[in-house]
Amino acid sequence: MAPSRIGAPAVTPGRCRGAAGQTLFESITVVLLLGLVLGVVYQGIGSVGRAIDGTDRRLQNLDEARVLMAVLTKDLRTATRLQAGTAAFALAADREVIFYANLNNPAGGGVVQSGPRRVRIHVDGNDQLIEEVTKPDTTSVPPNYTYTGPATRRFVGRYVANPPDRPIFRYFDVNGDELGPTPLDADRRLAIRSVRVTLSIRRATTLPVAHTTLVYVVRLPNLDYQEAIGG
Repeated sequence: MAPSRIGAPAVTPGRCRGAAGQTLFESITVVLLLGLVLGVVYQGIGSVGRAIDGTDRRLQNLDEARVLMAVLTKDLRTATRLQAGTAAFALAADREVIFYANLNNPAGGGVVQSGPRRVRIHVDGNDQLIEEVTKPDTTSVPPNYTYTGPATRRFVGRYVANPPDRPIFRYFDVNGDELGPTPLDADRRLAIRSVRVTLSIRRATTLPVAHTTLVYVVRLPNLDYQEAIGG
């Protein structure tokens, strides 16, 4: 008769020996929980990275917009009439403007004036802002300047993203009333006293970054000055 094994520990079915009391099901659960935690951490790191990239893009858009706005407003402010009773603007459209300007024009000290420049500012097919400046012909007799020579072309900036319903240039008369429709005809170009410049800038990106938009109103002091001289 076999001796009885009184007090021997019972073996629980399904438990591996040497597993320190941890079942296979419990191990799988721990692994799954760790996977979930790592997934959440990874998503959080990705969100922070995208937020940083988005902030960098917005700052880049703002810097680009400031540069473009500084050039536009500086040059527009120099718009002048060739003579009293004439318009300073040869073209006044939504995305393009042509005007005469005292731009980089020497004055005083006995230096002979070379005459106002003819300035064209427009956005090309690549969303780049371009400025073209033409000097008056040396054979011109003031104030009947002519401009038949080649233009000096300058790249001002890129990423101009104004939608069709947000014109870059808007024009106003002495009372602050908007002039339209564009392009303005000769009578309305003659009435321009200020220009509102609106620039929406957005670099190419897959990130959900909105346009950066700057608005500035440029008063044209040289128009009144030239008119007073002519009077």
